[in-house]
Amino acid sequence: MTCPARIAALAITMAALLGGCAVGPNFHRPTPPVAATYRPGDDAAGGLALDHDTAIADTWWHALGSPALDALVDHGLANSPDVAAAQARLRSAQAQLRAGYGAFFPQVDASADATRERYSPSRLGATGPAEVFSLFTPGVAVSYVIDLFGANRRLVEGLRATATAQAQTVRATRLTLAGNIATTAIARAAFHEQVAAWRAIVAADEDQLTAAQARTRAGTQAYASELALAQTLESARAGLKAAQTRAGQADDLLAVLLGDPPANAHLPDIPLAALHLPDRLPLRVPSELVRQRPDILIAEASAHAASAQIGVATTAMLPQITLSAGTGSSANSLNTVFGTGTGVWNYGAGITTPLFAGGSLINKRNAARADYQAAMEMWRQTVITAFGQVADVLTATAGDSASDDAQARAAQDAETMFHLAEADRKAGLISESDLAATRTQWQTAQITALGARAAHLQDVAALYVALGGGI
Repeated sequence: MTCPARIAALAITMAALLGGCAVGPNFHRPTPPVAATYRPGDDAAGGLALDHDTAIADTWWHALGSPALDALVDHGLANSPDVAAAQARLRSAQAQLRAGYGAFFPQVDASADATRERYSPSRLGATGPAEVFSLFTPGVAVSYVIDLFGANRRLVEGLRATATAQAQTVRATRLTLAGNIATTAIARAAFHEQVAAWRAIVAADEDQLTAAQARTRAGTQAYASELALAQTLESARAGLKAAQTRAGQADDLLAVLLGDPPANAHLPDIPLAALHLPDRLPLRVPSELVRQRPDILIAEASAHAASAQIGVATTAMLPQITLSAGTGSSANSLNTVFGTGTGVWNYGAGITTPLFAGGSLINKRNAARADYQAAMEMWRQTVITAFGQVADVLTATAGDSASDDAQARAAQDAETMFHLAEADRKAGLISESDLAATRTQWQTAQITALGARAAHLQDVAALYVALGGGI
C-alpha cells in the first residue's frame, strides 16, 4: 500500500473512532402543546359531524364530489410555476446535502506542472556557468480533515434539516394551491349563477317598468309610480353589473391559479349543485396536526438547522487536525518523468487551534444560540396560529350549516310563492306587476342562498387545508 493510501485509510479509521463525538446540542423534536380540542369545550359544537378515524386522502378535494373540480386541481398542480419553482429549490437543497457528504471523504487532487528555468549557481554562493533546464512534476495529493469535534457532521445535519424544510415547502405550496383552486372554483360557480339570477330580476323589473309606462300614458297611474319602478330597475342593473364583475374576476383568478394566462384559459362550467358537502368532516387531534401541517414541519426543520449551527460555531473554537500526503515524479524530460529515481512523496499531519479572535468566535456561538431560541419561539407561534386557524374554520363551518340550511329553505319557499303567484295571475287574482315582484323576491332569495352554499363549501375546503391536507 502506498503512503497516500495508508494516510487515507488511517484518516477514515480515526474518523470512525471519533464518529460519536460531535459538540453542540442534539436536536429533539419539540413537545406539542397540551390540548385535546381546538375550541373551548367540544370541537363538534354547532352540530358538526366530525371524523377522527379516517385518514385524509392525498387528493382531499375529491371529497367535494366533482370530477370537473378534480381535473382543475390536478391541472393546476401539474402546471403551476410556483410548484415547479418549489420543486426546483428542493432539488437544489438535496444536491447541497449530497455535496455536504463529500466532507467525510479524503480529498484527492491531481496536478501536473511543466516549467522551463535558467538556474545560476551564484544563488547558492557557487561559481560556474548558468544552466537552462526543463522540469516536469506530475503528482497526486491527498488531504483529510479529521472531524474530531463534529464540525462536518453538524454542517451536514443542518443541510439535511434545510432539505427537509424545502420538502415541506413543496407540500405547503401544493396544499395552498389546491385549496385556492377549490375555493375559487366554488366562488366562480356561485358568481355565475348569481349573474343568471340578477338577469332574471332585471328582466322582471323591465317588464314592470314597461307596464307602468303604458299605464302612465293611459292616465291610469301617476308618473311617480313609474319613476319608482325605473329606480328599482337601475338598482337591479347595478347589481347585475357587480355580479358580472365578480364572475369575471373569479375567471381570471382561477386561470392564474391554474398557471394559464386568462385570455387562453379554458375553464369548465361547474354548477354549484355539482359540488357536494361531505357527510362527516375530518379532524386531526392537535398532537397529530403538529406532525402533519407543512408550515409547522417547516418551522421544526428550521429550528433543527439552527440547532446544528450551534455545533458548527462551537467547533470553530476548537482544534482542527489535518492529514495530508502526496506522491509524484520530478524529471527534466517527459521521457524520464516516470523513470527510476524520479519519484517524490510526502506525508504529514497538522493541527491548528484558535488562540485569540477578539471575541468573534464566542459571539458567533452566542448568536447561533439566540437564533435557535428564536426558531423555537417561531415554531411555538406557528403551532398556536395553526390551532387558531382550525378553530376558526370549525366555528365558521358550524355557523355555515345553519345559515346554508336556512337560506336554502327561504329560497325554496320563495320559489313556491312565485309558482302560487303564477296560478293566481292566470286566475286574474293578482296583477302582472305583483307577479313580477314575487319573481324578484324569489331570485333575490336564490342569490342569497347561493352565497350561503358557496361559503359553506369554501369553509369545508379551508378545513382540509388547515388540517394540513394529505399531500
